Amino acid sequence: MEYIVPNVDLDAHECPLAVIRCVDWRFRESDQEYVVKGLGYRHFDLFGWPGSAKEVLKNNGFKTALLEKIVSVSRNLHNVKKFLLLWHWDCGGYGGSAAFESAEAEEEQYQKDLRAVRDILAKELPEDLEIIMAYSRAVPEGLKYSVLE
Repeated sequence: MEYIVPNVDLDAHECPLAVIRCVDWRFRESDQEYVVKGLGYRHFDLFGWPGSAKEVLKNNGFKTALLEKIVSVSRNLHNVKKFLLLWHWDCGGYGGSAAFESAEAEEEQYQKDLRAVRDILAKELPEDLEIIMAYSRAVPEGLKYSVLE
């Protein structure tokens, strides 16, 4: 089976944003829609890993590999200026929502870890690479994405 995707800009080699998100398929389309429509980035590098960048909190080599790819590929090759850490509710890397006492406790843990990962990465990424954090959670209308300070 063959399939052709039309109108692909194969000459573009720069993009302003790199994103690391969880591999959870439930959020793939909404995460991409958020980055494109919510944040306004049509072109971006996309990294996927179970639990997003939660592994940075462990001393297992993931941080080093992630930093190397962000710098060598996204920053140096694609001229990325911003790096988005994107987390979502009900993450299996944390045991899902059932692992928490409440939705508030779950969101609090995710936000705490997001900030910790940001602080760890900020010490080693180039100073001119801005780190953005965002989190999505279920609301009656769908998924609500929020940029964290």
